Order: sequence, then C-alpha cells, then structure tokens
Amino acid sequence: MSTKTILKNTDLPAKSEDVLRETLIANAMKPIAAELRLCDLSSLARHILSSEAANLTDLLASSSELYFKPDTLTYAGTSSIDLNWNGNVTVCLHMKFAHNGVNVIFHLFLLALNSAIDVKFIAFDQPSQDPQENTKRLETALTEARIAS
Repeated sequence: MSTKTILKNTDLPAKSEDVLRETLIANAMKPIAAELRLCDLSSLARHILSSEAANLTDLLASSSELYFKPDTLTYAGTSSIDLNWNGNVTVCLHMKFAHNGVNVIFHLFLLALNSAIDVKFIAFDQPSQDPQENTKRLETALTEARIAS
C-alpha cells in the first residue's frame, strides 16, 4: 500500500518560504562553519563531552566576531556529538541568531569536510501576514547583522 501526500496550492508558498529561509541562514553560516572547522574536531568533541559550555561559547564568539556584530550569533548552550565506528565525527552546535526583532534557533552540524544547518524555530517580533515579507525581514536582519568587510 502506498501513501501519497497531497499538497494544496496554498501549501506550496509556505514550503518554499521555509526552504528559502533555511538557505539564507545556511549561506550566512558558511564563514562561521569554515572558521570552526579550523579547530581540531576532536578538540570540539572533547569540549562537548566535558560539558565545557563556557569554552564553546568563547570559541563560537571568536569564530563569529569577524562576520557578525556582537551578540547577534550566540551559542544556545547545548550541543551533541556523533561518533561513528568508521572514525567520522559529527559535531552539532545549537545556535541562536537574534537581530532587529528576528530570532532563529538552529543546529549547526560540522563534519570534517562540510557543514549543514537545521532550522528549529524562527520568530518575528510583530510578524507580517505575508510569509514573503517575513522572509525579507530575515534576509535584512542577516545582512544588517554582518560586519562590513
């Protein structure tokens, strides 16, 4: 027996806005992920396993200080690690972005050669009824939070 998911026409814009928002955040996190991958992955894992939240907070702050204004991108206080038998290590850092009434909670996954994000929550102070307007607000907040290079 097969199950089909039927999408209504009204569902598609919301789904595409979610994808666009995640893409905007992922693109903004590329330089941060690159900075963090300069650290030894086993060192990051050791900080996580030892519950050294202050060290992780400092590490994330120093990795983002060249790219984002202070206190706009912060460590959300938790993280996890995935150790595989083949030796691959995946670090998951829970992050928070907050600027101009836009708040995003997401997970930043760091692997040896790449990274990924998983957006958990986006909130807008005084959200618009138009999802595209909210996406534009997210894009503007990410742009304005960046430090000009």
